Amino acid sequence: MTIETMAGMMSRSSCAPARTPLSVEFETFWRALPRDGLVPGRAAFRPERAARFLRHILLCEALPDGHTAIRMRLVGSEFEARIGVNVKGQDYLQFLSESRHASAIEAVREIVKRPCGLWQVMPVNYERGYAQNVELTIFPLGPGPDGKDLLLALTQTLAGLIMPVPTGNKIMAVGTAIAYEYIDVGAGVPA
Repeated sequence: MTIETMAGMMSRSSCAPARTPLSVEFETFWRALPRDGLVPGRAAFRPERAARFLRHILLCEALPDGHTAIRMRLVGSEFEARIGVNVKGQDYLQFLSESRHASAIEAVREIVKRPCGLWQVMPVNYERGYAQNVELTIFPLGPGPDGKDLLLALTQTLAGLIMPVPTGNKIMAVGTAIAYEYIDVGAGVPA
């Protein structure tokens, strides 16, 4: 999963992949969650009501002020099986090159503060020696009882393998998005 600003990324074009039906269904699910305002609170997300998506879901803490970590709280079984390791509780940023941390942090803050959603496709390389393009669809959730804003994400592989590159001794290395778009949830999208 790479969350980046528009700078340095290829915009969605006719040769870029389109959103999958599951991504669109996930957006419909998120939009149907009860809310006060534009963003549903953490209590509105009930995993038992998201059975169709659970194996693909990531629930992450969205950078509390002054922090630079995207801690993964809930990790779907399909995501975990791809990696081959339990990553619950780990910082997602460790899977990005350090040069991309600032843009990822900026994009997460945009998703939470604006608010908006984000859809993208990026290459993911695995320590086990293979790589795939992965679709990621992210929406914000308001804070839970601990006061932390959250990201609710759907991640799924797209058909076919791609040429792998070394992961630098990481279990997974996420590459730069090859397609992306912000999703307007009522407050516009970044220009």
